[in-house]
Amino acid sequence: MASKRKFSPLWNHFDSTEPKKAKCNYCSKILTLSSSSIGTLSRHMKKVHPTVNITPKRLESIDESEENSNQNAQAATTSSTISVVTTTTSSGTIPTVTTANIISATKGKVAATTVKDYIVVKKPLPLIRTQQLDEQLIKMIAKGYHAFRLVEEKEFQKFVDMLNPSYKLPTRKTLSESLLPKLYNRTIESMKKEVGGGSATAVCITTDGWRSVTNDDYIGIMAHFIDPETHILRTVMIGCLQFNESHTMINISEFLKEKFREWCIDQKICAIVSDNASNILGAVRIGGWRSISCFAHTINLVVKDSLEIIADTVIKVKNVVEFFNRSLPAQRKLKEIQEQMHLAPLKLKQDVCTRWNSTYDMLNRFLKIKEALIASIAIMRAELALTPNDWMIIEKSLPILSIFYEVSNEVSAENYVSASKYIVLCKLMYVQIQKFSNETVETIKGLVSFFKTELMHRFGDIEKNMLLREATILDPRFKKSGFRDIRNFEAAAAD
Repeated sequence: MASKRKFSPLWNHFDSTEPKKAKCNYCSKILTLSSSSIGTLSRHMKKVHPTVNITPKRLESIDESEENSNQNAQAATTSSTISVVTTTTSSGTIPTVTTANIISATKGKVAATTVKDYIVVKKPLPLIRTQQLDEQLIKMIAKGYHAFRLVEEKEFQKFVDMLNPSYKLPTRKTLSESLLPKLYNRTIESMKKEVGGGSATAVCITTDGWRSVTNDDYIGIMAHFIDPETHILRTVMIGCLQFNESHTMINISEFLKEKFREWCIDQKICAIVSDNASNILGAVRIGGWRSISCFAHTINLVVKDSLEIIADTVIKVKNVVEFFNRSLPAQRKLKEIQEQMHLAPLKLKQDVCTRWNSTYDMLNRFLKIKEALIASIAIMRAELALTPNDWMIIEKSLPILSIFYEVSNEVSAENYVSASKYIVLCKLMYVQIQKFSNETVETIKGLVSFFKTELMHRFGDIEKNMLLREATILDPRFKKSGFRDIRNFEAAAAD
């Protein structure tokens, strides 16, 4: 009986989980089957997923234009004039047909006809092949962030038809209400088996919360683990959900626990990496997990505070950049002067308030086209010109800021583990900052002094973090040399 049910096209939308039970591929609902199992599946599809076509077409319809052309060709052929000539022989009169006298009623010669001129039927694709193409299409749309209206664009339809005339593109509604939920549920189930089913033995979590431009609050949770077979770092997003509760420690902690239980990783959590927000840190502490502050976020806080020391110069640079970005004549003049100086035409970069790295990029580009800028500002807006002291501050502060810029890029990794580098990078930052201790410019001296103080305040105890120092010792590139204080290495080795 079960084998007969498998022939029904309804089983393309369900998976048989156990005897007399089936799981919907779209909503993951488990249905109990009776003797009339086809009716149970059919009623579920019609009630819950009415937009899904459960009766696939076996043949493609014949194009109207091709039908008309075939009918015209047949009419022309049948309306031709055929001459019959009688030939007299000794045995009698024999009628013969002369093909030379076959003339079209349209006063033209009828072209040679073939079977294709009378039968225009597109060979249907096997159902499994159609499903494969549908799945690849929805993957392309999802991973490439394309709009669903792509399938309605005429040129894309022509392109697909040229590749495979037998494949019929799904509609936007089918994509959004059928194919996408089906692929999403299948992917979620696959990832849950991989992460929580035994493939991952230890999981590290990164999480963050934010507010969208429409004032909706979200929390994102990423799980990271080492694949035991390939030994490659794997990352899976286990949640990016709207969070409507109050952002208290308890609420966030319960939210995290619920997601961990759902993915069966509540007993595999090694550590949680987050920013320095008190509610997130408190939620991690309530949950009983080990907490690691985001290294890049902490560096971002250090440098953003330090930029207050050179804020007057940075504001002047921002004003110049904003002027050139708003004024097309100023942009053309800057480009013209760069060409006259035989320089590569470069545009100014605008910084973003939430990322200090963009401020470094802005200052670096500003200094790179210094000569062309001075000439352009003198012609277009002389009041925006920077003083020699401002240019000196930019030149001397960039080498200092570059230390933190490179460290930020180094730890902002997705394809490799970076925890073993934290202690080493802190040591390098402290050593590099010491090289600027003999600066004579008051502003730069203040900048260097601030960095020394902040590094000791935020990273002074990082070598005492058990998880990080164990990671440093186990990394064959660093071991003992990664520590600034040998006593911390000895204490870590003893543990």
